[in-house]
Amino acid sequence: MPFTQLLHTKIFSWMLILSPFMMQGADHTPFNPSIKKVGIKEIPAQFEKPILKALSYFPELKDVSIIFRIKKAYTPLATRPAFTSLFKRKNRRTYIITISNETIDTLKRLLFQNLTFEEQVGVIGHELSHVVDFNSKNFTRSMATGFGHLSKKFLDRMEYNTDRICIEHGLGKYLEAYSLHVRQTMHVHNWRGVDYIFDNDQQHERYMNPETIEKVMHETRPH
Repeated sequence: MPFTQLLHTKIFSWMLILSPFMMQGADHTPFNPSIKKVGIKEIPAQFEKPILKALSYFPELKDVSIIFRIKKAYTPLATRPAFTSLFKRKNRRTYIITISNETIDTLKRLLFQNLTFEEQVGVIGHELSHVVDFNSKNFTRSMATGFGHLSKKFLDRMEYNTDRICIEHGLGKYLEAYSLHVRQTMHVHNWRGVDYIFDNDQQHERYMNPETIEKVMHETRPH
């Protein structure tokens, strides 16, 4: 293969791997006076209470830089490392949690501002669990995670494990409240659930059903 073609192929491959981390837009947005600085975290003042409540369950994230930003986005919430952080050591990274304030009509009831306090804590707990997972990975494994976003099966497993991390941190009841709200809003009550994510059957969810959350809470509860 000619050198130029080989170079273009490598660049395209890296863009595919990095795209999940780049797709949310620029890493930094202009400072907003409605943003509160809490240590090395930036938190929208209007959502300070549920965010701080969720953070209290993740003491290992005390010294991790996290930016919570409000932005129009299709997905109600999303978490990713800041692009420049991918090339830094784990303890020097910054993570961005995007809270959407506008989406399509079908998902409007899932927007953060439309959730109860418990539901807000639950979904922030899920996003912080992504940070815990990301922050446990070195550069090579982070790149593998980016590449894995191209696989539906990988995403199923990742979200399942993220829910488990959230429950293991003591946020099971909050996650269950959010899970119930999603299923009532989207009319997908107990639709098979993540117990089946490794089956060939395509009718499954990548997030835990309330019953599965209850089961995992029981399994992880100290006896």
